[in-house]
Formats: sequence, C-alpha cells, structure tokens
Amino acid sequence: MISKILGTVLLASVITTYAVAKEGNLMKGNVSKNLEFNKENKVVKPLFSESFKVMGIGLTKGQKLEKHQTPTAAFLYVESGKVTFSMKGEVTTLLAGDYFSIPPKEMHEVEAQEDSRLMLIK
Repeated sequence: MISKILGTVLLASVITTYAVAKEGNLMKGNVSKNLEFNKENKVVKPLFSESFKVMGIGLTKGQKLEKHQTPTAAFLYVESGKVTFSMKGEVTTLLAGDYFSIPPKEMHEVEAQEDSRLMLIK
C-alpha cells in the first residue's frame, strides 16, 4: 500500500513538472508559478486531468477549505508551507513533504498555518 501511495506521489510530481500534450509536445509546469497566492480567496485549479485528477491548492495563512467530503479516495500532498488537517475529531499538522490519505465520504477540513501550496490527487 505504501509503495502504491509513494508511486502515486512520484507520478503526480512528474506529471505536474512534465506533461505530454495530446499533440505530442512536451509541456513543462511549475506548481509555485501555477498557484499564485490570493489574499482574498483560496486558489484551487486543475494541474492535470486525464484518468485521474491532480488539483493544485494555494492557501495563504488563515485561509481554509471548510468541512467537506469527497466521493472518492484522495491523496493530499503538502508541496510547501504548513497546514492543519482535521478529520474524525483529530487534528494533524502537515508540513512540506507530508501527505495524508483521505478515505471517501469522510468529512475533513484543511487550514493554512502559513502560506501553503498543496496537491490533491484523486
């Protein structure tokens, strides 16, 4: 299971850095440049979407993704910054390089303790 998760993280990292367009052109991406912070609103945008989705999320300190759930399992990776992740009454601090596996249909919430860039894979 861990090797599958780590493989997914590696794949997502490769995809967000180098994605092959349908025309066959090599496209380069940069998470920091694609997720510019916005003090008024959190930033959520797709970085890749084929057989699975990689969403980029940019939160400034204090911004949060309010309690919500996802119909499918998801994998949250902290690219930079520091966030608190709350689920089932437990609060976990996640730092750059940390990840959290989110089961389907579980209510959860994410709050930035400092400016943070995240990748959500589902």
